[in-house]
Amino acid sequence: MVRSAEVRRSSRESDMSQQRVTHQLTENVKLLQKVAVVAPDGRILLLQRSAAEFSRPGCWDLPGGNSEWPTDGKVGFGLHQDDIARELEEETGIVCAPAAFTHEALSYFQTFFDAEKQVYSIICGWRTLLPAETTRDITLSHEHSAFAWVQISQLDEYDFGGEKGAFVKEIARKGAG
Repeated sequence: MVRSAEVRRSSRESDMSQQRVTHQLTENVKLLQKVAVVAPDGRILLLQRSAAEFSRPGCWDLPGGNSEWPTDGKVGFGLHQDDIARELEEETGIVCAPAAFTHEALSYFQTFFDAEKQVYSIICGWRTLLPAETTRDITLSHEHSAFAWVQISQLDEYDFGGEKGAFVKEIARKGAG
């Protein structure tokens, strides 16, 4: 009887690891993080998504992305900080210490449940202020085709993907404040 329970547990753990979806923590849980990068003059960095992107192709966005299941054996607290710092560097070339993403830098928090996909998303929006010289040195990843530094008053001139991308515009607005 004990052996049977151990087999079931091992089988369940195996099933859980197989259920992990790329760009999600698990099959049913996603942590999406975006960062409002603010220049000293108050402008916000926007990135234009590649036309080949699955979600909101060609639309404007903020740096960030989905956290993934840790594969490097790292355990403990603050892994979300490593994720957003890594995403920021990968997508823009901007290096920011993970420790910069503390609760004081959290400007947006929301959850969303997609009943059709059965995915529960946790959305965090961060704010980081850059030194003036950093605003000139943006290196885009393959995920983006352009970037722009814009005033908050200009956000409505950019297509974030309608209702689906409205949260990105809200993160930018809250991050600027």
